[in-house]
Amino acid sequence: MGRQPSAFAPASVKHRRPKPAQQLTRSLSKSQKDAIGRLRINMGKRRPMRREAQSRTEFKTNLFLAMRTALGVVIASAFVTKASSHDSTGPYPKVWSWLPDWYIFGGINFIAVACVFAAGRNIGATMREMFQQKMGVFMAFAFNAVLFWCFEPRLFRTPAEASRAIADGTLMRITTSFGGTPYYVNNGDFFTVLPFTMLFNALVLALPFEAGTKKFSMVNNLLFALTVVSPNEYNDAAKLKDPNSTLYESANIVNNLFIYMCLGLIGAFLSFIVVWVPCPIFAIRKLQVETASAAETIEALLHLVVDAYCFKKKDVQQMHFLRTKLQRKFDLAAAKKDAMTGYLNDAWWEQCIGLAGVLGFKKTVVKPYIDLYASLLDTVRAMNQALQLERYERLHDSFMRELQQDIAAVQVSAMRLLKEISFEVHQGHTALNLGNVVSLERQVNALLARFQATHTKLYSTMAPTIADVEGNIPLNLFLFALQSLCSTMIEFQAAVDAETHDTPARVHNFLRRSLRTFVDPARYTRAKMQTAFKVWLALLLSCFLSVYVFGYSATTATTIAYVMGNTLGGSFGISWFRAVGVVAGVVIPSIALFFICAYGAGNSTAILIFRDIFLFIWTTASMYVKWKGGLDSYAGLCAAFIAAGILLPDDICPSPASLSSYANVVQMTLGVLLIVGVELTCWPDSPLFLLRTNLQRHLRLCQGAFATLFEQTLRADGVMNAELLAEMRSVVQVKAPALLNEQKLLLREALFEPRLWSPAFSQPKYTALVDCCARLSTNTMILYKLALWYQYKQSVPRFSIEPPLSRSARDSLDETATPREAWAFSTSELGAAIHDTFDTLHDLFGASFRHADADQTALFVQMKEAFRLADTDSSGAIDATEVKELLLRVFEQSGALPVDAVDQYVADFMDIVNQDKSGKVSFSEFMEALENGLLLEVEVLPQTIGRPTSATLLGSVQECSVSIDVSPLLTPSMRGTDGPGFRDGVCRPHDILDVETFSLLEAADTMRCAYAAWLLDGDKFQAMAMEELLLLNSLISGVSGIAKNLASLEETVVQP
Repeated sequence: MGRQPSAFAPASVKHRRPKPAQQLTRSLSKSQKDAIGRLRINMGKRRPMRREAQSRTEFKTNLFLAMRTALGVVIASAFVTKASSHDSTGPYPKVWSWLPDWYIFGGINFIAVACVFAAGRNIGATMREMFQQKMGVFMAFAFNAVLFWCFEPRLFRTPAEASRAIADGTLMRITTSFGGTPYYVNNGDFFTVLPFTMLFNALVLALPFEAGTKKFSMVNNLLFALTVVSPNEYNDAAKLKDPNSTLYESANIVNNLFIYMCLGLIGAFLSFIVVWVPCPIFAIRKLQVETASAAETIEALLHLVVDAYCFKKKDVQQMHFLRTKLQRKFDLAAAKKDAMTGYLNDAWWEQCIGLAGVLGFKKTVVKPYIDLYASLLDTVRAMNQALQLERYERLHDSFMRELQQDIAAVQVSAMRLLKEISFEVHQGHTALNLGNVVSLERQVNALLARFQATHTKLYSTMAPTIADVEGNIPLNLFLFALQSLCSTMIEFQAAVDAETHDTPARVHNFLRRSLRTFVDPARYTRAKMQTAFKVWLALLLSCFLSVYVFGYSATTATTIAYVMGNTLGGSFGISWFRAVGVVAGVVIPSIALFFICAYGAGNSTAILIFRDIFLFIWTTASMYVKWKGGLDSYAGLCAAFIAAGILLPDDICPSPASLSSYANVVQMTLGVLLIVGVELTCWPDSPLFLLRTNLQRHLRLCQGAFATLFEQTLRADGVMNAELLAEMRSVVQVKAPALLNEQKLLLREALFEPRLWSPAFSQPKYTALVDCCARLSTNTMILYKLALWYQYKQSVPRFSIEPPLSRSARDSLDETATPREAWAFSTSELGAAIHDTFDTLHDLFGASFRHADADQTALFVQMKEAFRLADTDSSGAIDATEVKELLLRVFEQSGALPVDAVDQYVADFMDIVNQDKSGKVSFSEFMEALENGLLLEVEVLPQTIGRPTSATLLGSVQECSVSIDVSPLLTPSMRGTDGPGFRDGVCRPHDILDVETFSLLEAADTMRCAYAAWLLDGDKFQAMAMEELLLLNSLISGVSGIAKNLASLEETVVQP
């Protein structure tokens, strides 16, 4: 039975509405109708709404890490155990229950301090900290063992000998010390040991050791030297050393130094033990988790970009949720890359103890895989840039109807290959046999061939306008980026084959590279030597303070050694947070220890229990602050290790009147002040100035890359020699990323720089500048990949996709073309504008604008922009013809016609502005005139005054043969004047600096229009090979992105 008509259907309706399937069929293109599909409902990965928040998961992880460190510190406290009276059976009283009676050096709490410093997020990180710490301590021990074996500090055998030493100045009695207790200083011994100690510090600072090794070698060197050289008892500074005791002989001193080194080794080993309990934290496992989801991350990003570009009908600016989602996805993907890089460095240390074989880890395939992930992420960013530039108009819609299924097929095939690579990598295979490579290559070539045919067909049948072609240029960049993404994955097998997989060979190469760094001149730059000298000078001053003010206490010196490493941009931030950590780690634990001892009622067991409970809680809280990251992480570390020293003194309960805890605060604070003083006195490297210099260098690199990769590529029709490509590879892959990493460090350090008389630091402004530089690097990377790809295509002709024309048609087209006609569209205006903008930004980040405020910066930019607009031929100077155009635009904007001859106005202008009478106005002359208040005013005469007719005036203007640009240069403002000469009319003043937009963006639009017109002229697109078409269109798109980012930089830099 047929369906009965509805009783509610209107009788007047005679035509049924087409079925949805019929509507869909009518809206599809022929290629879309050929692709039939079937709906399949499936279940993907769960995305529960009520899952635990990421912040809560991170809180638990950081808290458990902090508790592990606190457990190690509590275990270390068990070593701080005094010996009882009946344990002393030797010739000397036994101080520590588990150490020999000849050990007098003290500092048993160094075990807990070393445990805090050696703590890492995983086994590999802990091993790295252990190695650097122990290497530094061992270097200090070896040096001081030799030093004090050869030189034994003087002992005064009798009181009379001590009195004679005091009288002749050899022995100095210090009575005005900070601790309030008089003590002695042996000037001879001190000045004998000091040069050797400072020579060791100088060598450590100058040589390219790791930061942790430098830190602990200097700290322990200063501690050993200042303690041993003291003529006073180690435990009682008011008494001279016992001359009859053998404890102060060189042999025993060296033995004490060795025991102290072993204390640090015990603390580091405790930190290594707690990272295994209750369950081990392997960096390899963390890395495997991250790498296992890396393919999904790229797949999700690629799907979003391809779906938005090929299947959506709106510009990305209209899809707000998509923009937000893309930004979040890119941020998470970049964080994953950083995490994988960090875990890879930690996994290397785990590999050293044989965990790689147990956990199924192969670094020689994982490292290329992480590099592959980073390259794919950059390529997807380039695709996203094309998405941002695309205008969804009729050409785009027509192209997508023809190509969207092919693009989707390439996407699916590429992700299939990426998952195959991921599987092989996680299996640890070094000999890869990727089965999806051939099919992906075939699909990519088919896509490019289809794009070439579609391009020719649509341009021939749709008769696109210049605006249509201009709006469709980003499609070529999108396709090139997709092709580059596939090529990067295809080349992965070759990258793995190039790795050295033999372990002995890799060990040999590692040792050779490590030793080579000590003779590499690049490691001994002037900036590094200046930083080393500043640290050395601060340490020298602190040694004098330690000896002559603080009773040979090394706290001030070791504070400087801990804080002042090779921190880029100075040590202001780390000094500030160390001061915060010092105050927190001294005051609160001291108060807690006082109450625990006061109310412990002499019960040592109760005191130890409550002390260890507080120590565990405090260390957990402090280390949590460290592990959660952020700006205050160093304050948490300082609070943890300082509290360990405060809560674990040599005496369980020191005297309530003791000032030792607060003496530590004073000494550490003085060390911080010394750091700041040296930073501000000797070659003051302001982090903000270093950041601005870094931005200058980065812009110079990008400018040079632009000149090579764009301008020279166009001049040479895409040909580039191998030396230039190698130089550009160094810029794109090494130099520019290194500068970007420095920018992030300097941006953080600049927050804590004391500004004093300088303008306040604007973090949002400089964050935006750093982001713009990162995008500029992406644009440069696109140009480099374009040049590299085109060279490869030219060297392998069999891969070239020729235009779909007959040979006779191409020959006839070539016969009518000039030798340079192929790429004859003009880019000189945009090139000059880009170089001028680069030069302007270089000046703005230079020394002359270091202390300039926003108004001064904006004034300079407006002057440059006004001069650029007046200099129509981009010659760098304004001649009389250009001045005439400028003045005619002034009249045109005022709505009036000149009464007098324009040439007279030009002569007056040149006479005032052109100081050297050369006939051309340079920028310096233009700027000087504007600074002196140059103002152009047009007097509009009233209708009652006789004046020539408009026809006559227009004729005189036409006789000038000047083409008036109707784009507004100057914006007039109405102002009545009562001054002399203006009583009969109204004066309209014109501010030359009142520019409305950046000419760089207009130049980019002009170049795109010129290229589109050139491409359509004579149907040149029909004779172009696919490689040439992709190269030119992608170059235009890439350089448009450079222009956009430079304009954004220029706009941001003038903000307050």
